[in-house]
Amino acid sequence: MEVSLFAYGTLQLPEVMAAVAGRAFDAVSAWLPGHARYRLRRRVYPGLRREAGAITPGTLFLGLGPRDLARLDRFEDAFYTRTEVTVSTAALGCQAAQVYLIPPRSEHLLVYRGWSLDDFIRAHGPAYVRRCRRQFR
Repeated sequence: MEVSLFAYGTLQLPEVMAAVAGRAFDAVSAWLPGHARYRLRRRVYPGLRREAGAITPGTLFLGLGPRDLARLDRFEDAFYTRTEVTVSTAALGCQAAQVYLIPPRSEHLLVYRGWSLDDFIRAHGPAYVRRCRRQFR
């Protein structure tokens, strides 16, 4: 059975997603209402938490199978919880998707400042992609 994955952090980069999952996916721009993305303490990637009134932009990757999700589960830190949400897209309308959330018990790891993909790419992008490729050969 195939599912979709909503990526809001470093997995939005197709190179990172392909390195971690082991293959490329079709993808569309998406947004997730009722959730906010924040920096994580001592990490270069963000966390996502439920937050009324917030909207988080990201990328919806399509057609992931159980093997892809298993690889992603190994990549993500243990404090994340993978859960199902409904995201919105201009191309496909509303879609069910898996997403990695920071559960309430781990919200102390969040730094309540925004996280920017563009800033991440400038500061860490190439090195992060190389590290992901090495880690998931």
